[in-house]
Amino acid sequence: MIVNCWKLCAGTLLAVLSCVPVFAGNTEIVAAFRDHVQSLQIEADQKKSAQERIDAFATDSPSDAITEGLIAIYPKYAKAIDSTEGDDPDLAVQLLTPLTKSEDKFLAADSSFFLARMLMNHEQFEAALPLLKSLGKDFSKHSIHANTSDYFLGIAYAGLLKNKNAMNAFLEFSKSSADAPERMVVSAWRQYQRLEAIEAGKLGDIHQRMEYSRRRLELKQTDDPTQQQQEKIVSMLTQLIKQAEKSEASKSSKNTKKQQQKQDQKPGQQKPQQAQNKPGKQQKGNSGENAQASDGKAIVKKFDDVPVSAWSRLRERSRDPANNAIKDKLPAKYRDIVEKYIEKANGEPEG
Repeated sequence: MIVNCWKLCAGTLLAVLSCVPVFAGNTEIVAAFRDHVQSLQIEADQKKSAQERIDAFATDSPSDAITEGLIAIYPKYAKAIDSTEGDDPDLAVQLLTPLTKSEDKFLAADSSFFLARMLMNHEQFEAALPLLKSLGKDFSKHSIHANTSDYFLGIAYAGLLKNKNAMNAFLEFSKSSADAPERMVVSAWRQYQRLEAIEAGKLGDIHQRMEYSRRRLELKQTDDPTQQQQEKIVSMLTQLIKQAEKSEASKSSKNTKKQQQKQDQKPGQQKPQQAQNKPGKQQKGNSGENAQASDGKAIVKKFDDVPVSAWSRLRERSRDPANNAIKDKLPAKYRDIVEKYIEKANGEPEG
């Protein structure tokens, strides 16, 4: 019944981590839960069942000890937890949200953890954020999961493009979680470094914004924040393409000069005569946006007489040599990301 792992997705990122490391304070929290069970005004059989379940899990899995004890006291809690493993996140939200506000702080804390875990699994970082905050703040003495809340806060903040908050959360986790498994500490530090290395307008920045946009599109959240990020992505990609065009033009000019110099150094060799266009005919191969007719006027492209969106312009540029040039220079992991993202964005209805 109890799943002892987190499945955290951030686009292409998939990390599976143990949800509760063995911290030194876990024993004290389990002991406090034992005392709490004895103080409750419940049937003797319920208390006995809860204590037996606590004893069965206390040593090897303290977090399960608390969860199983709560199930003995609140039988409906088992159904609420099971709902987080299904394909209906709305049902889990419906069953667990009231429990996160329970007067029983152990129940409220445990419910907050399972609900936050489910939301993180579905990349609903906005909804998971306040629950993760409450685990580290309001329920620090009632939940073993509070010890790792900063780590998952970092992941949620990064998914929301709040990189400074994410970096602070990862640092806080590294400072306060000396007993955490090494893989979690290493992961937190690596993610901190990845965020620190992001430069505005560069590939890392574009990739992170693409992930943000992809996630919200999949959640059917096509509101202003999503559209604003899409516009920024288009602007950044366009700027990178322009830089590639400039770089390619500069290289082409240098290569032409080198070839010319080589020809000038060969005595008796006649320079090749440049081809001249025949009057009244359009130059072949000049089919881009700046093509000219025989009268010298620019030929304006039309896309089925429909207003051209920024995405359509970007997609049209994907056929241009300059765009191919930048893709050739991108690391392999970014090439597919750019292509697939542009295709997906073009396939989404605007507005």
